Amino acid sequence: MDGSKGPVAVERDPQALLARLRREGVLRTALEVGACGTRPVLPTGVETLDRMLGGGLPRGRIVELVGPLSSGRTAFLLQVLAAATARGEQTALIDPADAFDASSAAAVGVALERVLWVRPGRRLDAFRAADLVLGAGGFGVVALDLTDLRPGAGTHRRVPWPRLSLRAERSSAVLLALGERREAGTFAALVLGLRRGSPGWAGGAGAPLLLERLDVCIEILRSKVGRAGDPGAASTCGGPSGSAAGPVRWGGGLPGR
Repeated sequence: MDGSKGPVAVERDPQALLARLRREGVLRTALEVGACGTRPVLPTGVETLDRMLGGGLPRGRIVELVGPLSSGRTAFLLQVLAAATARGEQTALIDPADAFDASSAAAVGVALERVLWVRPGRRLDAFRAADLVLGAGGFGVVALDLTDLRPGAGTHRRVPWPRLSLRAERSSAVLLALGERREAGTFAALVLGLRRGSPGWAGGAGAPLLLERLDVCIEILRSKVGRAGDPGAASTCGGPSGSAAGPVRWGGGLPGR
């Protein structure tokens, strides 16, 4: 976030770092950069999903992104970061597992100079980091990746979802929590479920088949916001009778997680 082409800002005191970024004018609210305007949503860049959500992910709310390993969570996260940074928004990734691949992110269009990459190491420290970053303001998206972290004994009682929800609301940021299962409970305004869809193959007629594409099925598992004019925006994937809206099938180039 210092104008170079990589996720920046190595500083041991996170509060000092955020204060410095504020002084330098790096952190500005979505309203200040004109990214939000009168639309309180953050477009994901997946057009079908954005239409179902009334324009995108709700700002100022917790959004959970859940699914098993290799379901496409990371690919969808990179899509959201790419769309946000392309609009000039600052983003943050809380990554306690140290799993972020900057080269893969850059390859799909993420402007790395607009990504604050935080690697706290422990689960509770990850929540503290999210609280600190949300409190600083100026971020369009704060992603909290809990994928590889198992809650310890008593951890659930100490997770500050109510506080994080309030922080997100005051900062107008989307707090995007990623994991294999739902954790935020009723504090999540929107829950998206991901699973692998159909593979796309290239070749044939004597040539070897090559895996060209892996689709992702995105379902709205829970929505407290609905889309504009439609309070019943939640949809199901499959089932005997299907769904009017149906799942969103997205053909993103998919990293493993």
